[in-house]
Amino acid sequence: MKRALVVFLEDKPHLMLQFGCLYTSFKYIETNDTDMVVFGTSQALKKVPDDCIKVLYKPISYQSEWKNYHYINSISCLANECSNFLDHYDLVLRTDADTFLTPAWNNYYPMFYTGGRGGYVNNEDTKDRLHRIANKLGLKHRGVHNIGSTHYGYGPLVREVCKETVRVAKHILNNEFIDGPGQWPGWYSGVTSMYSSEIAVNHYVEKVIIDGEKLDYPSSSGSDILKHPHIHCWHTNERFSKFQYEAGQYDNILMDDLDLTIVKDYCLYIGLKAKKEMPWLL
Repeated sequence: MKRALVVFLEDKPHLMLQFGCLYTSFKYIETNDTDMVVFGTSQALKKVPDDCIKVLYKPISYQSEWKNYHYINSISCLANECSNFLDHYDLVLRTDADTFLTPAWNNYYPMFYTGGRGGYVNNEDTKDRLHRIANKLGLKHRGVHNIGSTHYGYGPLVREVCKETVRVAKHILNNEFIDGPGQWPGWYSGVTSMYSSEIAVNHYVEKVIIDGEKLDYPSSSGSDILKHPHIHCWHTNERFSKFQYEAGQYDNILMDDLDLTIVKDYCLYIGLKAKKEMPWLL
């Protein structure tokens, strides 16, 4: 079994801090079957440790047709020819930089394509629009909604989903928001990659599992880390908050006072450890 953890990185202070946490968690759990693969700009990759697989990738979000929609970069890098080598992995985890792995990762091998739990379909109008777009593009929608941003599955299948996600996202950005960006929590351009990813998964994946306990689990929880292989920093100011972390609000907390068996303290411990051991990221 060979697995890959895949992220995209630009040389922006908040992204580099987040990556430091993810990398530190990756090293902390001492996985023996997982490579960390980092796609990124040349400046970002200079700061990435050499035990990662580093792949130079020019983000597409700065092209006019993408309208500065930067979330697409973490998906489009897997759709590019430079990521063909990922087809040789049994399992690929495509995720964001503001995440952590826990020791539970070392025993997490789901049988089916798995995503975290999302929250971008909040009314019937959004649901109807997604079905209409899929039908317009000749794609099958199986009725699975609110798939999280992190995807975990067979390498070639994850990449196929990413390729379709990019195609659908381009269509949505350029055809579905002509009159404006919409408004959250309804139909909203800011979550285009989530919409397009859902459409792609429904078309290509016959059996998808949405498991918010295993993927994209919130970093502010007091739950046992051994129940949650993958942690995501949701938008909160409760501990552990990426916003409070980036602002330095946790810098005076003693690492020895933290309980590493619970999610929020584990994330904070890893975050403090990352700042201590990887100051060059800033």
